[in-house]
Amino acid sequence: MAQDQNEVVFNYGDDAIIERIDAALTRAGHDPAHVKPDDLYPFDQLHGRQLAATREHVARLAPDLHMHVLDIGSGVGGPARYIATAIGARVTGIDLTPQFVATARELTRRCGLERRVEFVEGNAAHMPFAPETFDAAICLYVGMNIPDKPAVLAEAFRVLKPGARLLWSQVVAGQGTPHYPLPWARNAQASHAGPPDELRAALTGAGFEILEWVDETAALLPAGGAAPPPGADPSVNQLVMGADFVERRKDFMASLAEGALRSVVVLARKAGP
Repeated sequence: MAQDQNEVVFNYGDDAIIERIDAALTRAGHDPAHVKPDDLYPFDQLHGRQLAATREHVARLAPDLHMHVLDIGSGVGGPARYIATAIGARVTGIDLTPQFVATARELTRRCGLERRVEFVEGNAAHMPFAPETFDAAICLYVGMNIPDKPAVLAEAFRVLKPGARLLWSQVVAGQGTPHYPLPWARNAQASHAGPPDELRAALTGAGFEILEWVDETAALLPAGGAAPPPGADPSVNQLVMGADFVERRKDFMASLAEGALRSVVVLARKAGP
């Protein structure tokens, strides 16, 4: 497990993240020291289709302003801030990468959301939260970095209240061999996409009831080989993910188009009243 943690931090950790975001905010005409959450949305949604996907997935989860939501693999905090701003809910994020957590905290402070959004540096397979703490949870495109999904899902089940819903999106294995490097892994050994049946088994094995299973691969692919679909500018995530991100995204798009990878969104529920 320690080796897997090192691979995740190596892939995502970068001490210059905040400086690059500040420079992008300045170019966009914003004062980096005083920003609103929507000023950050072009730069802080670290997944395919970016803000468009966050909006769709949060709408599918359907939290309300009275809930405490857990964000598993919270990155630089974009989805957590979106939920707090758009819904009014309280959000706690947990992430393994120290640089992501530090950036998330700083950007959240600048937005004035630190009373509603907090971030914890930690391993989602060993969450430092009491049982039945959260009313809902999200895990957006993080599963490809999780080698032991049963452990993480067991922890999610433990810290969710009875009846709480989990929105889990990730890339899964298709037919064939993906191209590398990919956005979440520079080689096959660092990727834990896994087949869809493996994810289904991990969810049900942890005690979750699967309410919806949606294949969203087509939404990620450019129509007719044209420009990226709305909300999928590959250069944006380069600010956070590093200089080679555009190349890694091209490999991802090719792997999706060839059927070697698929993208799924799952809504699940913890049994209870």
